[in-house]
Amino acid sequence: MFQISRRVDYAMRVMVELGQREAGAIVSTREISRRTAVPKAFLHKITTDLVKSSLVSTSSGPMGGLALAQPASEVTVLQIIEAIEGPICINICLVRPHECPRDMVCPVHGLWGRLQAVLVAELQSVTLENLASEAKNLKQHPQRPNYLSYLFSDTTEPAAAMGGIRQ
Repeated sequence: MFQISRRVDYAMRVMVELGQREAGAIVSTREISRRTAVPKAFLHKITTDLVKSSLVSTSSGPMGGLALAQPASEVTVLQIIEAIEGPICINICLVRPHECPRDMVCPVHGLWGRLQAVLVAELQSVTLENLASEAKNLKQHPQRPNYLSYLFSDTTEPAAAMGGIRQ
């Protein structure tokens, strides 16, 4: 199944939580962990990657914690994902020309390239500020977007629908 990693999911939770705060606000790791349900062990690993990518800053001491290193309006979802996982590449054949000996004759190569371009463009178009604003709205009016297409209905057991395969 093609899906984002748990590390990316957790990083997005942390960044959205920080994005909802005033610019420069420092939030303790304990508070971030509590509000996002990200285990502390994961939080420390994710924070390291976000700091290396200059998305988050840390401060130590009794009043220390995490803060955004850039305005939420300047941070894209693509930057967050790439801070955790590296560049997006949906297939090895898109790493560089001739990576795959079939790239000039493969009918699927162009499809993968178009799909990657659409995915990257969408992830670049959404800012942390957009997500933080949406998070505030959803806290007041919880709802699922009506355009979502779920893989399984509420009554379908995922393992049964996937031929008994468990993840």
